[in-house]
Amino acid sequence: MKKILFFAFTLVAGALAFTSCEKKDKIDSPIVGTWMRVAGDSDFFYTFGEDGTYQRIEDYYMNGRDVVAHEHTVGDGTFKIDGDVIDATLNSILVYMDGSKDGDPFDEYWPMNEKLKFSLKGDYLTLIHNAGTEEEWPELLLKQ
Repeated sequence: MKKILFFAFTLVAGALAFTSCEKKDKIDSPIVGTWMRVAGDSDFFYTFGEDGTYQRIEDYYMNGRDVVAHEHTVGDGTFKIDGDVIDATLNSILVYMDGSKDGDPFDEYWPMNEKLKFSLKGDYLTLIHNAGTEEEWPELLLKQ
């Protein structure tokens, strides 16, 4: 009986070991990391994780950077790369007003899915939002 229990335990432990060792595909791209743009009264951050996670943050300062951001907006999601195009999807977007700990939905102001054409030059990443349309606009970011 002890032998049967030992073999059953060994079999279950081995099965668990193999299922928990699944490798996830890592994104091997120089865009992986955090990028920042400082423009006027706002800071913009983009973080692309090697695991395919994506975060976009905007800090808007109404009264200068010496005080807490008036609006701290955080979008969390995922991304994929196809050539020189990033397909970014946000799963949630929340805005935190004047240092609040409770966020409010903000998805009516940011796109939930966006295709961004990109190019790299040294520590600079250029994103072309709405590439190929009349509404396209560039954004220059610095690696952090």
